Amino acid sequence: MNFTDLNLSPSILRAINDQGFTSPSDIQEQAIPKLIGADKDFVGQAQTGTGKTAAFVIPMLENINAKASTVQSLVLAPTRELANQVYEEIEKLGKYTGIKATTVYGGVPYQKQINDLRKGKPQIVVGTPGRIIDLIDKDVLKLNNCKLLTIDEADEMLNMGFIEDVQLIIDKLDDKKKLWMFSATMPPQILKLIDTKFNQPEVVKVAKKTLSNENITQYYYLLKKKHFSSALKRILDAHIDYLGVVFCETKRETSELADQLQALGMSAASLHGDLNQVQRDISMRKFKEKKVKLLVCTDVAARGIDVSNVTHVFNMGLPRQLESYVHRIGRTGRAGLKGVAISFMKPEERRKIKQVERLTGQKMEAYQLPSSQVLKELKVQKELTKMDGLKAAIVDKENAFKIDETFALFQNYFQELSREQIMQLMFSYSFNRELRNIDDSEHLTSPSFSRGDGEGASRRKPRQRSRSRFSSKGRGESGGRSRSTSRDGERGKSPRRANRKKSYRSN
Repeated sequence: MNFTDLNLSPSILRAINDQGFTSPSDIQEQAIPKLIGADKDFVGQAQTGTGKTAAFVIPMLENINAKASTVQSLVLAPTRELANQVYEEIEKLGKYTGIKATTVYGGVPYQKQINDLRKGKPQIVVGTPGRIIDLIDKDVLKLNNCKLLTIDEADEMLNMGFIEDVQLIIDKLDDKKKLWMFSATMPPQILKLIDTKFNQPEVVKVAKKTLSNENITQYYYLLKKKHFSSALKRILDAHIDYLGVVFCETKRETSELADQLQALGMSAASLHGDLNQVQRDISMRKFKEKKVKLLVCTDVAARGIDVSNVTHVFNMGLPRQLESYVHRIGRTGRAGLKGVAISFMKPEERRKIKQVERLTGQKMEAYQLPSSQVLKELKVQKELTKMDGLKAAIVDKENAFKIDETFALFQNYFQELSREQIMQLMFSYSFNRELRNIDDSEHLTSPSFSRGDGEGASRRKPRQRSRSRFSSKGRGESGGRSRSTSRDGERGKSPRRANRKKSYRSN
């Protein structure tokens, strides 16, 4: 089937053609015909990366009256980045329709969003639940003529604690509203929401296929967590042309790793919930424009990253929920390009390798870090390459090459040395320190644990566990409304108890 078979308007088809698409994905093929002009609720279930956004944006645009200057459609997204991603899709697909859209979410001043709503008169509003409720309560966002509410990434909305907010927003719409929901999974609370708030919805469920991408080669590497960053640097030192996303578990780890990489002279930026929206936008723009080669981020902040030429994804440990692994590695291997995903894992996590393989339907290979000899040769060659232009100029111009008069001091310093000794001196002065650092990290290439090792080598005497384990609730970065959470989808810092020991989740 082609998009031309879906009875779409010429303006929408033109925008689709501009993006180079001809055939709809499975969820698009099944959902779009049912949603265009339909007066019914709808639930679509399809895994991440199957084109769910376009599956509801295209029919939503077809159902909008571009001549009416009131909000006709509301889209709920769990994070700012996802809200922006949906907005960008609306802009691309609706650019020939005259339909206006805007976004509202936390982390930015209210006034600009208020002005956009009052003066811009959008027909579509995309936002996070907390900010949408605030703007409704301020009587700025008026939904008198809103006949469609779309809930995107509903399962992620649940994970972030937004379900009560979603229910509240549904209740603020009149009885003639239509509800659309798209989700990768259908946990019990989502099914309960459908039962209580939806009116006999039509359900489309796309068969679950292999979750991973065959264009992505997946690797694991077992070592102690304190060596993760050193192993990452060792890999990056062996690559010249790369664009990578590095995933950490917490905001603190993200910030510290980005700072560490920058201190080592590597091009990196961080993306996490403690950054304000301006800082997050700057990090994303630099990454998209390849002004930085590494984006270090958390799972929540990374939602909505849509960069097609990412070559590598690095996991600084496996995520607590393995399904997040699929979201992570899906940042690479896009648009038909090849990608590499490398996961650093603690030896005790190796049992999870089989779980990941069952989830993705692909095998994880043991990664081999580059040897010290390879890294040292690359380092020397890289530095020599920087002098290629200057070397050519000196050879070409010979005596006409201009050099500062202080060269005499430099020249006199080497008078007692032979040519060979001068080269040895300059080489040692230029490279010794870095080459020694490479040698010092050689132990990383021979981890104590590998997939084929027997468990006896790593088995330890079991430690007696305390009767109570620290609760993980409220940790990490999420977006629900708990005591330590703002409405805008970013979790704040939880208060520390005076005698609380470090949780096993932050190890």
